[in-house]
Amino acid sequence: MWNAIFGSSEEPSPTALEVTFTLNGKQVTVGNEVVEGTSLNSYIRDVAKLKGTKFMCTEGGCGACVVAATIEHPVTKQKQTLSVNSCLVPVFACHGWDIRTVEGIGNKRDGYHPVQANLAQFNGTQCGFCSPGMVMNMYSLVADGKTPTMAEVENAFGGNLCRCTGYRSILDAFKALAKDATPMMKKQCADIEDMYKICSKTGLACSGSCKKDSNFEEIVPKSVKIPAANWYKVTTLNDLFSVITSLGATVYQLSAGNTAEGVYRHYNRQFDARIDVKDVPDLRTINTSGGFTVGANVTLTEAIAAFKTQAATTGYSYLTELANHLDVVANTSVRNIGTLVGNLVLKKDHNEFPSDVFVILEAAGATLNILSNPTTTTNVTLTNFLTYNLAGKVVLNIAFPAFATNHRFRTLKITPRKQNAHAYVSAGFRIRVADTINWNVNEQPRIVFAGINPQFNRATNTENYLMGKNLLDAATIQGALNTLAAELVPDSQPLDASPQYRKQVAQGVFYKFLLGLDPNRVSASKRSGAENLIRPLSSGKQDFETNPGVYPLNEPIPKLEAAAQTAGEAEYINDIPERPGELHGAFVLTTQATGVIASIDDSAALATAGVVAFFKAADIPGKNSFTPQTLPLFVEDEEVFCSGPIKYAGQVVGLVVATSRMAATLGAGLVQVSYAKTEKPILSVREVMKSSADRTFVAKKETQKKAEQPKAAYTITGSFEIASQYHMHMETHTCIAVPTEDGLQVFSASQWIDHIQQVISEVLGITQSTVNVTVRRLGGGYGGKISRPAQVAAACALAADKLGKPVRIVMSLRTNMEAMGKRFPYIHNYDVGVDVNGKIEYLNSTCLQDNGFSFNEAPLLELQAFYPNCYQADAFNMNVQLVKTDKASNTPCRGPGTTEGVAFIEEIMEHIARVTKLDPLQVRLNNMVQLDNPLFNMINDLKLSADYDNRKANVNAFNAANRWKKRGMAIVPTQYRFPVGGNYSAIVSIHHGDGSVSIAHGGIEMGQGMNTKVAQVAAHILGLPLNKISIKPSESLTSANSMVTGGSIGSEAVSYAAMKSCQILLARLEPIRQSMGNPTWEALVQQAYVQNVDMMATFMFAPGQEISPYNIWGTAIAEVEVDILTGERQVLRVDLVEDVGQSLSPLIDVGQIEGAFVMGMGYWLTEELKYDSGSGRLLNTRTWNYKVPGAKDIPADFRINFRKNASNPLGLLNSKATGEPALNMSIVCFFALRNALDSARKDAGDVADYYDIKLPATVETIAMTSLTDTSQFTFA
Repeated sequence: MWNAIFGSSEEPSPTALEVTFTLNGKQVTVGNEVVEGTSLNSYIRDVAKLKGTKFMCTEGGCGACVVAATIEHPVTKQKQTLSVNSCLVPVFACHGWDIRTVEGIGNKRDGYHPVQANLAQFNGTQCGFCSPGMVMNMYSLVADGKTPTMAEVENAFGGNLCRCTGYRSILDAFKALAKDATPMMKKQCADIEDMYKICSKTGLACSGSCKKDSNFEEIVPKSVKIPAANWYKVTTLNDLFSVITSLGATVYQLSAGNTAEGVYRHYNRQFDARIDVKDVPDLRTINTSGGFTVGANVTLTEAIAAFKTQAATTGYSYLTELANHLDVVANTSVRNIGTLVGNLVLKKDHNEFPSDVFVILEAAGATLNILSNPTTTTNVTLTNFLTYNLAGKVVLNIAFPAFATNHRFRTLKITPRKQNAHAYVSAGFRIRVADTINWNVNEQPRIVFAGINPQFNRATNTENYLMGKNLLDAATIQGALNTLAAELVPDSQPLDASPQYRKQVAQGVFYKFLLGLDPNRVSASKRSGAENLIRPLSSGKQDFETNPGVYPLNEPIPKLEAAAQTAGEAEYINDIPERPGELHGAFVLTTQATGVIASIDDSAALATAGVVAFFKAADIPGKNSFTPQTLPLFVEDEEVFCSGPIKYAGQVVGLVVATSRMAATLGAGLVQVSYAKTEKPILSVREVMKSSADRTFVAKKETQKKAEQPKAAYTITGSFEIASQYHMHMETHTCIAVPTEDGLQVFSASQWIDHIQQVISEVLGITQSTVNVTVRRLGGGYGGKISRPAQVAAACALAADKLGKPVRIVMSLRTNMEAMGKRFPYIHNYDVGVDVNGKIEYLNSTCLQDNGFSFNEAPLLELQAFYPNCYQADAFNMNVQLVKTDKASNTPCRGPGTTEGVAFIEEIMEHIARVTKLDPLQVRLNNMVQLDNPLFNMINDLKLSADYDNRKANVNAFNAANRWKKRGMAIVPTQYRFPVGGNYSAIVSIHHGDGSVSIAHGGIEMGQGMNTKVAQVAAHILGLPLNKISIKPSESLTSANSMVTGGSIGSEAVSYAAMKSCQILLARLEPIRQSMGNPTWEALVQQAYVQNVDMMATFMFAPGQEISPYNIWGTAIAEVEVDILTGERQVLRVDLVEDVGQSLSPLIDVGQIEGAFVMGMGYWLTEELKYDSGSGRLLNTRTWNYKVPGAKDIPADFRINFRKNASNPLGLLNSKATGEPALNMSIVCFFALRNALDSARKDAGDVADYYDIKLPATVETIAMTSLTDTSQFTFA
């Protein structure tokens, strides 16, 4: 119909009023009944009710939402299965797609897909929240008969985050399916297929591609118009221009991948109409005849393939560089649908956007062909495109030039982490010289940057300076660097790296480009500066012993829930089906850190469609606090809703309740909060030290005066500052509260059921017995879900109680990060005296702990207990001061206090070594406790297995030979003083019909394998196969009064309670067993039933029973490599040995060690929180700007060893806990990094014994600490 305007002779495209696609083989249509802005993820979960697909960041940065889409290409007509982020894809954009979710490729009923089975059996799941996304990403790699290599597999997971596992097991599981997998890996896959159920329809392992329903009709791409959403889909240029004309002055968007929504949140709200153009063939065409053009809507993935192919053509070899650069733009699922010109338009709309596509295309000299109607084209340069009026016009394609001889072309991207990170600085360099002997520049160079400032793209002064000059002449190089320095004027933005760093790294990458032009003219020591860090294919090794005589105890098995998690069948709180009339809540937060709330205007929110109510402090009938001091950890009240005085930016003001999550979120944004008496917030310990406010509490005073200190050969003073860390549990804070006939049924993502129950009782003024709390599992916790879920649950319960309807709260990542506390930051000031051997004679220190606005949950005892680590501490005196700042009250985060305590003393050991000129390991050995200390042998054994001495010598030789690449090694021991505390119950029931056993306990399964260990212990004690044991959800009835699950104690405690319950049951059964002779278990249980024997037993673990405090010993060696010119780094290898006793479950313990260590790597190296100094608001609240480690940030070679012959008589069945000690050792990566920097600084002329390094040691920090200066940028 639309092409009639232009008189086209094309067949009119059929137009529909809905989009049609298939979902797991079933054809569905979506039209006016769906709200505009509904994502595919929302449709899958809320309409199709398929809960396997998760969401967390809703910006394409975490991978939890990944599904597979089989899409027909509009030009080639070939169908290809691709991974896509369902949170970014509008459901209206799915016309013609065949979409598969994790439920659609395999399940318990029909059989598991090999991808699902492998991930489960390789122990690649812990909390399991990320597992469906991982599965679907890998499924897309092997669908359609594709056979990826191991390197391709490993490269494809940059967009899938996992906080639990440390990635190694996930990568191993999927690399085992690669075509070049090792014979051992392939054998493991075959064994796995034998273990898992075979698909009943095919008789083979499930392939995930069962026949479609018989009523399925092939969907023909066609034009679509959905009036209610003002959404259009076109399939021809004529149709496209017709729609544009019909829209008149309406603000519209040409939409293809919609990935801009992941960069600029709510980017699409500026448009009143959207036109889906991804199936217009002219915009997806790649033309290689008479030149090389790439359609505007060619995706980044397609472009990579096209560039690699065209690079073989004369004049286009440079396209390989473009392909490699695009491979580090965003992530696989984003690249699969994000388009080249879409990225350029985002740069056009937001000049500050660091567009890699713009940089590399501008450097290459590519141009755009833009249509003003279906037949009229204008050619536009990329620079001019930024100010070009696109109204009524369409970019047709991108034209790429062929390079003549003697061109040199290179692009670089410097990022916070290896993958899925926008650039600090991107650069592209194109230079042509007359010849490669004199290197005279005979054509205008192109020097392009992103990340400097919004208006700066080309270093034109430097380009002009180089014209006609010998590019490799020393004077030319320094002149160019000086010219470049003058025109590089980085802006200053709170979320960006510092202007100083961005300027330095921009100069550094230009120098890196020059170094690579003619290596023969560069001194041997500087040649490696031209190279990027090359990461090898990762590998891992796990060395442990097992005792088959006690199986299933000590048996290396995957988690019991692993298959359910990989198939999307494991239910999390937000997966619980909605009840009729259910409402949704969204929090309103303060945007100021100080002052008082002057007024709250909720009128605009209440007038919004779907909004039902707004609750604030005045609506609370009971006590407005979620930190009752009758429970441990709390010493003061924290309000559920702010009653007036503001404690921090992000404090909860109230709750908007609506008929949908979207409406609640929109309504929360419309509540207007005004403030009075605001002041500049105090956000750090250093600011407190400078202020006159009384914000400190001295927890422990010095016990030895400095006047009494013995004389020492060396006196050393120092200060070590440790920053904070966000927990990044993939499941954000979530709660459902349901009114029932006797009170409330509450489902809370909490590590502490008893806390939830008590807080709701006190807030609502009802008895605890009327509050029933159930928790089946968490999608990660790490301490972040100890106390904070009670605030969410209290608000949720209040709304449910007031409205008499079920209410659900699922916090967004942004509100989660703003409202909730993080890991405690510290400053450690010390004065230490040592003898000539580095042995400490005295140590006086003051530790200042940033608590946020309250003193609750301060890990004071842990900090003090772990400060000595494994060293003789008679002369240690620590003065701890708790400090209040205007931030959210900080909370335990994996290894709270213990990690920092170990870090403090280990940093002192490093400092001593530098001052005394002794080997850091020898300093540690000289200070260690001598008696009953296995660390001496453990360190020697690890040094031998890790080839430590030879590798250290190689590192020293490498550093002597290389100026711009450096390596470092370090070793850190630990003594983890495992405490015994809390109370945890278990109830064990035997069912007489078949003798199967059900167990409920007072712990919370959150990925640590607690349920699996409980089942293994119970099966071992009862003498039953593991499949006889079933673990039930934790709840307030069967787990009444149980303590928080945390600090690694939970698994051991509830397993002990289950063991004692089983022993009670065996004692009851014993008389009947003796009377029956040697009956089968089933016969014994049936006879006990006949004789009315109670086959349900309970027991509560508490301190003072058979488990006593014990030590967990460990040591770790790390080797790192650093690019001094950019600050980029990689951890080449980690060897770690931990004393786990006789492991209850070796695979689970390996996973706990790897996950803890990698979380620690993030703490020390990448995860930096940034606050606005004026308002106090946390600024980086997204995966876009808060970077936890990804799959390519883990050690390239990751080796885990269990200490051998280390039975633990003080622990449960000779075992030891494993959840946190490895995190204490992760600082070894920071020390290895320091050692690498030592060499760089020495080369730069530094003579200081010691220097401060800002934490976390980000790429920026590394570069700025290296003492690099452009005067050093020479070839000699």
